[in-house]
Amino acid sequence: MAQSLTRASFELHQIEPILSWAGTSGVDVDGLLHRLGIDPDRRTSEPGTQIDLVDYYRIQREIARSFDDLTAQLSERKLLYQTGTFVVTQIQAAATLQDAIRSLASHFNMMHGGRYNYVRQTDSMLALVVDDSTFPYRFRDDRALTHFVGDALLIKTHALLDSLTGGAAGRALKRVSLLRNRHDSGNGQLQFWQVPIGYGHAAYELIYDIDIACETIPSTPEVDLTADGIFARVIRHLEAIAPSFDARSFAVRTADLISDGFETQQSVARNLGVSVATLRRRLSEENTSFRDILQESRAERAGLMLAQGTSVTQVSEFLGYSDVRAFNRAFKKMRGVSPAAYARSSMETAQA
Repeated sequence: MAQSLTRASFELHQIEPILSWAGTSGVDVDGLLHRLGIDPDRRTSEPGTQIDLVDYYRIQREIARSFDDLTAQLSERKLLYQTGTFVVTQIQAAATLQDAIRSLASHFNMMHGGRYNYVRQTDSMLALVVDDSTFPYRFRDDRALTHFVGDALLIKTHALLDSLTGGAAGRALKRVSLLRNRHDSGNGQLQFWQVPIGYGHAAYELIYDIDIACETIPSTPEVDLTADGIFARVIRHLEAIAPSFDARSFAVRTADLISDGFETQQSVARNLGVSVATLRRRLSEENTSFRDILQESRAERAGLMLAQGTSVTQVSEFLGYSDVRAFNRAFKKMRGVSPAAYARSSMETAQA
């Protein structure tokens, strides 16, 4: 996908309602922005501050992590995650972009509990249609915000498809359709698109060339369709096609890479473009270590899994501990309680 995202950005005030709501719901918004290298004071002093598009997805990822919710609480409806293994298997087995689009549409419809995504096909094109006219947006009365959120969702969907299909989606994309009017303000994120844009449509559309959509694509052996997995894939894909200066600390960047499955110092250093010695030195300068970040990441993942009802044994095996006792010791050291006690407390809180 040959394109430039250097001008793809948004203004901080455009997502202020999201940040404000997240803050009142228990998210440490100032800490979140600080970790991204964004001065929280700019929310009031410089609301027009330009933020890289990829940072929107980083913000959404952290909010989604807090609530274990793919929509990052942009929807008022709890997602239906029990989609079964069938759809995931279909996406993993997709042989073409066409297969991936149809599977992805089905998967997200199942999760959201409605027919918000569907496919149109002709002799020359294949269109993924995203109709959010009845979607229960939390901020549905804020037209500017819902348009921004819709624009960002379409970009995320295309980036996800491009990542899953080894770049086929980028080669096949012919044009996109948006709800917003051509002269609406707050459209810096639209610089992402390097194809013609149609404005004022009744639904969002990603329109692909049918011939390319039917070409065989590389197999994708593992697809993590959890909230964290999807955001991680999109963020890494955007970073790959448009490298930019990353203002985040080494500790934050290391934590994100560990969350993405890079659990050795060698693999993290390689992704950061530094030596292992440099990685250790930079983390030490930030008063932490790779070991500390790794343990905290595992404890955070364990906490989410335990809160969702996953057994202690399953969590221990998933995180690669040698046995349950080693996991129990590590978790209690990080969280002050045993995994079983943490799971009981989480269940009691959810039922309250």
